[in-house]
Amino acid sequence: MTKQRATNEGPEAQSDPFEVWREFYEANEAVWSKAAKETTSTEAFAEMQGRMLETFLSFQKSARDAMNAQLGTLNLPSRDDVARLGEIIVGLEEKIDRIEDRLRTLAPKPPTRTKATRSRRS
Repeated sequence: MTKQRATNEGPEAQSDPFEVWREFYEANEAVWSKAAKETTSTEAFAEMQGRMLETFLSFQKSARDAMNAQLGTLNLPSRDDVARLGEIIVGLEEKIDRIEDRLRTLAPKPPTRTKATRSRRS
């Protein structure tokens, strides 16, 4: 059987050992792509996806509410609490920057020293 294969195969098959694999992949990819397109383009699929999304969002809300209740029981901050605190900190930083800018404009500038005044002190 090995001799038959060796004699039946041309030089192209021997030079590229992955050619059979490529052909197999391309044939299967085309079939699966067509099946996926046919399945996902139906109204039933869209309705099922919508129900799954609603179910997931409902579960996510329940989990978030339960976690917030647990964190509240343990007297720990929730994600919303930390986010609110971050907003407050950013607001304070902006106010401090504005105050610093005002102080810079109001503060008298120190007199500049010339070479002559520096040499007299030495």
